[in-house]
Amino acid sequence: MGTFRSFIGRHGWVRKLVLGTPPALLSIAVIAYAMTPYLPKQLFTNLVLGLSLATYFVNRGLIPEDDSDDGVSRVVTAGSLLLLVASIASVAYVHLVFDRWLETGAFVIYNNVDLLVGGSLIVLVTVVTSDKFGHFLGALVLATVLYGVGGPYLPGILSHGGISLETIVFKNTISLQGVYGFLTQIAATWVAIFVIFAGIVRRFGGFDLILELTERLEGSFRGAVPQTAVVSSMFMGTMMGGAGVNVAATGSFTIPLMQERGILGKHAGAIESVASTAGQVLPPIMGSAAFIMADILGIPFADVAIAAAIPAFLYYGVTSYGVYQWSIWYDWERDEDEVQSPDGAEEPSDGDGKSRRTFFLQSAQFIVPLVVLIYLLIVMRYGPLYSGLYTVLTLFATRFVYLLASDGLGWAPLRQYAREFLSGLRHGGESAAPFVALLAALAVVINIFGATGLTNRITFALSTLTGTSFVGILVISMILALLFGLGMPTPAAYLLVATIIAPVIVELGSVNDFIVEPIVAHMFVFYFALLSALTPPVALAVAMAINISGSDFLETALESIRLGGPTFLIPFVFVYNPSLIFWSFPETLIAVVVQSIGLMVALSVTMGVEFGRRLPRYERALRAVLFLVIAFGPSLAVQLTGVAVVALSVLLRGGVPQLRSASQ
Repeated sequence: MGTFRSFIGRHGWVRKLVLGTPPALLSIAVIAYAMTPYLPKQLFTNLVLGLSLATYFVNRGLIPEDDSDDGVSRVVTAGSLLLLVASIASVAYVHLVFDRWLETGAFVIYNNVDLLVGGSLIVLVTVVTSDKFGHFLGALVLATVLYGVGGPYLPGILSHGGISLETIVFKNTISLQGVYGFLTQIAATWVAIFVIFAGIVRRFGGFDLILELTERLEGSFRGAVPQTAVVSSMFMGTMMGGAGVNVAATGSFTIPLMQERGILGKHAGAIESVASTAGQVLPPIMGSAAFIMADILGIPFADVAIAAAIPAFLYYGVTSYGVYQWSIWYDWERDEDEVQSPDGAEEPSDGDGKSRRTFFLQSAQFIVPLVVLIYLLIVMRYGPLYSGLYTVLTLFATRFVYLLASDGLGWAPLRQYAREFLSGLRHGGESAAPFVALLAALAVVINIFGATGLTNRITFALSTLTGTSFVGILVISMILALLFGLGMPTPAAYLLVATIIAPVIVELGSVNDFIVEPIVAHMFVFYFALLSALTPPVALAVAMAINISGSDFLETALESIRLGGPTFLIPFVFVYNPSLIFWSFPETLIAVVVQSIGLMVALSVTMGVEFGRRLPRYERALRAVLFLVIAFGPSLAVQLTGVAVVALSVLLRGGVPQLRSASQ
């Protein structure tokens, strides 16, 4: 082991080859499969799973977690090498016996080697999940297995007949379900292609370009810096795959920038946390959980994207409005020194002297692929894998054209493109690898839940607890979704609540004569799985933000709730106003306007300030009542009456008050 470590340490090209080959092969395998399915889907899933495990364990064994100069300990390197060998051996064995598993799995015929390999696969994906996404998730998989085995000894609704460990291994591997079921197949195709796309965008400088946009807009209007932090987090969040990751990526730039402009750390951290949390409900990509939702519901992904569009608009609209109100109250004025003078013939440029034309050309290489993606997904309604393929290919083409346009014909741009092309494949594969293992591990959890009948017992328990109150059902579902999501990546949180809670909302809604379409129920729990990143005591997004801002956790979490409070109401709003999900004219347009006003009213309640004026308690109480009327009124006439009362209250106090400063 020491000889190998010293050898790759002396030969940099060997290190690059060892680190780069598995993830690059992973990206190539996914892109090639999108072009032409060259293997049966489950066998292809096995290939992607093997490359993902190899990618993760190679990186884990050679790259230190904190990028320190001390390197990786020998114990970690040795352990990673053993797990790498086990991964390759297990996946190779499945490839060799795949036809036999496919033919005899339905008849429950297997041998001891099959069980050993199946058990090792479950352990391997659990190890990656625990190491990459937190030990809580690893403990969840273990606890679920123990729950399956120990069912007869458990009390109450948790009790069931029990499943042997051998049966658990069989049902999750040899039968080609669980680890090889629909969830991992989604991870190996739909999720992988878009995570690879995001990794390539990052390598080509797309994320840096978004942050550069933040710098360019700085000083152009009141509160420009925090507003551009919202915008940058929104666009980056749709591809990052998690609130915590998004905060770490964008917050490392936007939070210090806000603090430099006099914004307190608790406010900067709150703005970044709230803005980063909901990037995964922003079409067209929406993170990986949205692809899972489409497959579970058996509907085109375009339908999920369309359903999510207006709630996402409401989320970011009310968040931006809240930042604007804070900008007035705390006097976050634009920095006049940063405003460009209108005089002079030279074209405006940023601090590096880059012209707007150059910036536009840089942006075009990333905008064009997104336009292609929207066109294929939403307009043509092609599948995610096909749409993702042509989005990636378009990105490679636009990057090539940009380099040639910038540097002209010659070997230099060709060499640069070749390096970036290979590096993009590597970064894309590295980004996709842990997600494949995560969804494979969660598939085991979902499979055991289904086999034990836990969902049906929870449905019965909730119906007994809430009786005929549909509001009570929604509130308890919200609490459970927030609890399930604490500290979890969004796909994990959504899968748990979608499997257990979403069917409950649909079934108990019908019992109460309130029809809730499955996609509405799934969007409801999806939102709260996301918002768990803002919810104490874990508040993962806030925890990441305070590491950058240096502010107090509780203070930052409180400010996040003040700013993001209305976003917790959006799921209730679209349940009672389904035209926000199912578009129709003019009902949807009216609902968007009315509910936008309602959420602004709710924001004045949680923030306590409006247009530079502190709202007294009695007015905040009145606003809370008016929000309930606007959001949940039984008819449009009642909702419009609430809007009229809000407008009248503004007029009676003399319109929008004079904007004033207030000390922080």
